[in-house]
Amino acid sequence: MKKYCDKCQKEYKPELKKCPDCGGKLKVKYTEEELCKIQKQNDDFTVINTLLM
Repeated sequence: MKKYCDKCQKEYKPELKKCPDCGGKLKVKYTEEELCKIQKQNDDFTVINTLLM
């Protein structure tokens, strides 16, 4: 995971909260692998919730 500044169009380390260049808020940018992992977790929770209802 990296963080991205919309204003400066640059990527930064995940521990930063604000852009060191412009001071703008950084947004999280996930890799394709991380997105797949998150989707699988969401699918697992959906199945569990469905079974419990």
